[in-house]
Amino acid sequence: MNQATAIGEQLRSARERMGMSSTQAAERLHVDATMIDALETGSFKALGAPVFVRGHLRRYAELLGEPDTALQTQYDSLAESSVPPDLRLVPHLPAQPGRGLRARWPLIVLAVALLVAVVVWWAMRVKVS
Repeated sequence: MNQATAIGEQLRSARERMGMSSTQAAERLHVDATMIDALETGSFKALGAPVFVRGHLRRYAELLGEPDTALQTQYDSLAESSVPPDLRLVPHLPAQPGRGLRARWPLIVLAVALLVAVVVWWAMRVKVS
């Protein structure tokens, strides 16, 4: 059994001792049940960058009444916890061509209307004086 599996087994056995299902744990933490499954199977790469894994480990350990420092130490000893995330894998929205001017036309119309209003106000003020 490797270190990641040992962490997951410890979390799973603590949850089972409390008589809580993985779905109930997910609901109490306000996360998806797949996150609980990833923690309990030691599939930490599915949770994202190490900083997120540490946070999820801490919150889950607190829920289960487990000491999180021991889990954090075990996780830190894993090689994957010190590897920086591959930012090329971060999903991003593709650029939408031609959207720039189309999205700005209401702002341009508003600016022109405001300019016309200022000019009319200034012209009326000059005539009265």
